Amino acid sequence: MDMNVINTTEERPVAVRLRDAYKRFSVSNVILRGLNMTVPEGTVYGLLGPSGCGKTTLLHCIVGRSELDSGEIQVKAKKKANVGYMPQEIALYNEFSIMETMTYYGRLFGLSAAKIEQRTNELLTFLELPAKSSIVGRLSGGQERRVSFAVALLHDPQLLILDEPTVGVDPVLSASIWEHLLQMAANGNKTVIITTHYIEEARQAHTIGLMRNGQLLAEESPAQLMLRYNCSNLEHAFLELSKKQHTSTIGREDENCNIEEYPMPKQKPMVPLQHDTNCSFKRIVAQLMKNFYWMKRNKAIMCFLLLLPVVQCFLFCLCIGRDPHGLKVAVVDEELENGISGCHQLPSTGCNFSLPLSCRYLHQLQRRTYKLIEYTNIESAKIAVKRNKVWGLVYFSSNYTSSLVERIMENKDASELSMELSEVNIWQDMSNQYISNLIRRDVLDGYIEFLQKVFFDCGWPPRLANIPIELGDAVYGNNNPSFSHFTAPAIISLFEFYLPMVFTVGAILMEKMAGLLERSLVAGVSVLEVVLSHMVVQFIVLSMQTTLMMLVLFVLYDNPLKGSLVWILLMLFLTGASGMCYGFMVSVMCDTDTAATFMGLGSFFPLAMLSGMMWPLEGMHWILRSVGWILPITLSTETFRALSARAWTISHPTVYKGFFSSLGWICFFLFVTMLVIKRNNGLRTKK
Repeated sequence: MDMNVINTTEERPVAVRLRDAYKRFSVSNVILRGLNMTVPEGTVYGLLGPSGCGKTTLLHCIVGRSELDSGEIQVKAKKKANVGYMPQEIALYNEFSIMETMTYYGRLFGLSAAKIEQRTNELLTFLELPAKSSIVGRLSGGQERRVSFAVALLHDPQLLILDEPTVGVDPVLSASIWEHLLQMAANGNKTVIITTHYIEEARQAHTIGLMRNGQLLAEESPAQLMLRYNCSNLEHAFLELSKKQHTSTIGREDENCNIEEYPMPKQKPMVPLQHDTNCSFKRIVAQLMKNFYWMKRNKAIMCFLLLLPVVQCFLFCLCIGRDPHGLKVAVVDEELENGISGCHQLPSTGCNFSLPLSCRYLHQLQRRTYKLIEYTNIESAKIAVKRNKVWGLVYFSSNYTSSLVERIMENKDASELSMELSEVNIWQDMSNQYISNLIRRDVLDGYIEFLQKVFFDCGWPPRLANIPIELGDAVYGNNNPSFSHFTAPAIISLFEFYLPMVFTVGAILMEKMAGLLERSLVAGVSVLEVVLSHMVVQFIVLSMQTTLMMLVLFVLYDNPLKGSLVWILLMLFLTGASGMCYGFMVSVMCDTDTAATFMGLGSFFPLAMLSGMMWPLEGMHWILRSVGWILPITLSTETFRALSARAWTISHPTVYKGFFSSLGWICFFLFVTMLVIKRNNGLRTKK
């Protein structure tokens, strides 16, 4: 119960009334303890108390940003548009000019451009602020606080709630502000609730409420309070009241004093202030203006956001999917008297078996960009392989040509020795799977090509030299596929998902942590309007990013794009929407940049590895493969591959599953986001 709460203000209509207000953030952290408060209309009410006593929480409950656990709040100004609120933090966009700041909040309150101009000029003069083109972030601390105060006064509100408005303000200007507040209350029948650390400054208020430990110790005029306790100043009166409260609690405390009896009503108290509508076109336009102001003032960041995916796509196309060139291979050729250098003087065509055929085979390897390093014996060449000087060793025996001719001519009657000496012996470094498989492929293909040319020159059917397997034209793609063609759909899908996520998390967290979002929500902006306005801006940015990525990947570097461009762009649109919704979920679940970074990085690598981007899902463990198929970008990537490389239509299961997957993840992310918002009573940073 409150102690000695007496109201001697003349009878007036009540602007704000709280009865039996309880609020806590945990069982042992009770903020408001049955607080009763009455603010008469047309008065200045000074709310005094030490830090942590619950003043800011009380104001949040009045403006509807926090809900009481129990009790009742009545506010005569029924709508948020009728309330002017100045938070304790500056809560202004540092990149904006004063005029842009006023325009944004003026649009939120429904003011016309002419009215915003008029009120801005009046407030600049009254608060002695610099030119309206001045950037807020370049102002002094006191000037920033005055701009914040001007925002609260901009729309001439019925109820004005100010949290520490005179901190860091020049004493002369502070006196002028108090004079203006008193004049507003007297002439305009406005109501002002003001918190301050300067106790003596509050003597100018009509009524003061002295708050400590979540209770009002007194609520009456400063003169009456000092007279009651025979004090010459308010600070002394506050001390006497605090001592009295402390004495009254002695003897009632026990080891569980913090876990006090706490009322639990059957239903939550009503929110005192309501939106005029959950979705207003004017407020959405104001949010869009604010977002474009921010983009205009942060050109470097916007250029980075646009160029980052382009640079990454260029790097991908230049670094991924190209076969290695200039690989070193050791050669030990015992049938060449003058070494490999002598091969250049020999003809590379003809049916003359008196010339070493190994030269013709080595010529085929050189055509495939291999760099041949000659060694005198097998032992030294193997040592070079072990020391990573070469990737493999190719060995020809001294009788290689004659043995190969005998093998061809005699066929099944060739001797075992000829069969052995006609073989090309190869030893490889197999530690690098891609390079070792590439060398193996080129060694085999080069040999078949070499032998076919020998058969052709000798008038024999070249097909006899080939392996009796005929590879027809590829049904999709080509017979010499590129790894970049496989990976490109995954790369663009990954960017489409993560770029909107990063932009969304950065934008919303920045506003949350600086108190900007809180101030906008108090001004009447709804969560739906925040989401819709952000989506518009995000899709404009994403459209530019997508266009640039498509040009790089599919025009400049000619990755396959055979399917319907409409379905491809729609798939990318849904992937980007899924990433944006994931960003919304991360931004409402995390309260710091660090937490968001951990959550983003923690999800990036599993998504990248399990989505089939780095390796086909068919090659994964069956458990991971089962998990991979349900991840946000796995099926959408497969859909993009099906559309771009195979030209399948929406009727194919692989295609429509990707669309359903993206829609399902969008719904899931939005559902979780709304649950968190409902639990936290809106988009807010936990205190």
